[in-house]
Amino acid sequence: MAMGLLPLMVAGAAAVIVVKILHFIFSKPSSANPFEKQCTAEIRPKVMDQKQRDQVLKQGFSKDKVPDVVDAIVIGSGIGGLSTAALLSKAGKKVLVLEQHDQAGGCCHTFIDKGYEFDVGIHYIGELNYQSVTKTFLDHITNRQLEWAPLAEDFDEVIFAEKDKDLRRYPVYSGKGKWAESLKKHFPEEAANIDKFFNIMKDVRKGSRTAILVKFIPLWCAKILEVTGLINLITNYYKWNSVLVSDVLADITENQELRDILCYNFGDFGTPPSKAGLPMQALLHTHFEAGASYPVGGASEIAFHIIPVIEESGGKVLVRAEVEHILLDSEGKACGVQVKKGSTSLTINAPLVISDAGVYNTYKKLLPIDVASSSNIWPVLKKCEPGPGCMSVFVGLDCSAEDLDICHKKNVWAFTKNNFDKLALDYLSMKREEAENVDIPLVFISFPSTKDPEWDKKYPGKTTMALVTFTPYEWFSEWENERVMKRGDEYESIKNIFGYKAIDIATRLFPSIKDHIDYVAIGTPISNKHYIATAKGEIYGLDHTSERFSLWNNALLRPKTDIPGLFLTGQDVCSCGFSGALWGGFLCAGAVLQRNIMNDLAVMHKIIKMESKAGVEKKS
Repeated sequence: MAMGLLPLMVAGAAAVIVVKILHFIFSKPSSANPFEKQCTAEIRPKVMDQKQRDQVLKQGFSKDKVPDVVDAIVIGSGIGGLSTAALLSKAGKKVLVLEQHDQAGGCCHTFIDKGYEFDVGIHYIGELNYQSVTKTFLDHITNRQLEWAPLAEDFDEVIFAEKDKDLRRYPVYSGKGKWAESLKKHFPEEAANIDKFFNIMKDVRKGSRTAILVKFIPLWCAKILEVTGLINLITNYYKWNSVLVSDVLADITENQELRDILCYNFGDFGTPPSKAGLPMQALLHTHFEAGASYPVGGASEIAFHIIPVIEESGGKVLVRAEVEHILLDSEGKACGVQVKKGSTSLTINAPLVISDAGVYNTYKKLLPIDVASSSNIWPVLKKCEPGPGCMSVFVGLDCSAEDLDICHKKNVWAFTKNNFDKLALDYLSMKREEAENVDIPLVFISFPSTKDPEWDKKYPGKTTMALVTFTPYEWFSEWENERVMKRGDEYESIKNIFGYKAIDIATRLFPSIKDHIDYVAIGTPISNKHYIATAKGEIYGLDHTSERFSLWNNALLRPKTDIPGLFLTGQDVCSCGFSGALWGGFLCAGAVLQRNIMNDLAVMHKIIKMESKAGVEKKS
């Protein structure tokens, strides 16, 4: 009898949870619809004059530039902070964005030196070479001024570059089924295993959208879903998250090189396959399935076109504005921020504070320790560390890309051996002195100037190369408090050892660049800490481990915190990279507005698709 009642009890509990979710989705809106008006502006010519661009991107902080009354303050101008601010502006809110660096954009900013311009964090983005929901969202918060150039069909290439051996190259293709077919040509005996892998990827990605609901339902409801296993009736995401990427690959094939290729781009979220749950890998593959794109005009175009949208409602984006503390009133509600201005501090009040500074910085630096340690997010910070640090090497080449034998409109992932999960973990656990004497196991190589169709208009006869590799923060932490550009000869020497190792790998793959290297700048994890204010030199926020994306931790890492008036945006409330931070900003705006803006966006997206289809039919 008891066993007969169990299915009814399970069904009843599931029904209650579904009702709660539906209540969230269809609850009465309490604010304006940020997607009410569709932008129909024509794309304007690119602004090439740097002084005009700086007037938008480098508006220095001063008290007189702060609006008299603001509805919300956003700490940080990464894409998470900017997208939240832009959506709030579209809903009629006056938002102040404060950026500690000397220009807005976070990892979307660029720097110019010695006649070269370099992107610091944008290499390629998926789902933007067609009218996806993501593109509709971005079009809306840039007033349709941001354009995207498609990369090559074989947008990535995996190269095993072992010393004294021929290079082994494996292209990665966009287009449904094309990568799988290419792999079968290289590994014909593994055809069935390759199909098995991609079928699993399809199954994993099914539950990704519904998995995000745990960030909005009451926490007690999320706990019931976790403890009872009822979550598996809603999504398969958390079932797969408990399975590590490396374990799945080991079950699929014994061919180590194929295993490596199938998770080659784990560097795009920064967590080795033996620590990451399968959904991260599956969602990454899905992200690029229809192709990859690059912003026309370079990454600075992103912030350049979002900032005017924020200003439309009276908001501001101010730089050189280091937030020292989040202020709380007598009842413990966030009520403003304290900003460092020279040797003094200024107080700016607002009813809402939104942090794009990352969970670690927010709770361990910006909030009083007694308040932070009492928050329900504090235990997450004990279990989930910041992701690994990285080194970036920026190289200027004194000739046109057409004069070089390099990859155009694509990226290379170069590995010095196979079994790179072990190689990466061993390398990251080394002391710096040990690492100085071994090969770098992984280098991401890109020629950004070949991806931008506007490049030759600005910098004719020049080419840029960007290299990225993992580098532990601890290797350089002894210089973290020294002045930037003034850290001394020892720091420069050690930095050059690792930076030129990466360059050596690039010249082995592309020998024609060797005689054209005109400029080199090397950024370490402490450079990341200085310029983009990361906790440990990481670029992806919290490490994307299976533990971080468990149901309970995923539920706790929500936009609305348990500190009244404080919200979180960016990578740590969603996922890593540009798209993860962008959608983190979207989730945060919805939480602030207490409105299901996903439904609002879906309505606008449908209208745009219908209008586009009607336009095509009319022309034909």
